[in-house]
Amino acid sequence: MRITLVALLLAGCFAPGAGHAQAIDVEIRLAQGAGPAPSTPGGAFTFTVPQSKVIVKVSDTSLRPDAGGDKPNYFKLTRREPQLILSGWLEPAARYEGLEAFWESEKRSPAFAGPLAPTRIEMLRTAPWEVVAYDVSLPGGITSAHLRAERVLAGTWIDLHLSTTSTRPPATLRAELLAALARVEVAQK
Repeated sequence: MRITLVALLLAGCFAPGAGHAQAIDVEIRLAQGAGPAPSTPGGAFTFTVPQSKVIVKVSDTSLRPDAGGDKPNYFKLTRREPQLILSGWLEPAARYEGLEAFWESEKRSPAFAGPLAPTRIEMLRTAPWEVVAYDVSLPGGITSAHLRAERVLAGTWIDLHLSTTSTRPPATLRAELLAALARVEVAQK
């Protein structure tokens, strides 16, 4: 329980939602209809906003929609065991200035200060995503592993944040996050 709470707090700390536009309507659809996440296999989660020409599809049915707050261009999915948090934002492509500029902006966040400073920072290209992978070391041998995955398609910037927290080896956590990212699809409407 403590690991889950720490992970949820960290996910909130590292979310850049405050800098994202909030004046757009959201359309959240589940492949099997509106309402709670489907409990049967095959019920993918899809997310879009009316102004966008893309749809984000997450086919991992173990992930469930979580409270997304009042940000209409934001979604959040979670799984308890093994823990995974996947959140994302859809923004106009003009707001994305490249991975290096994005990461420089993120690093200035107070959430990255002191003991929560990221370690094992790595910039990757996992087609079609540009990725910053990093870890945050927590007391008791716990690692909070993160991916920030960025992509532009059809005039939309897709900004994903995947994270997990565990005592398992950091390299294992990173590999699991990269595998989860590979299961996220983005398609044009």
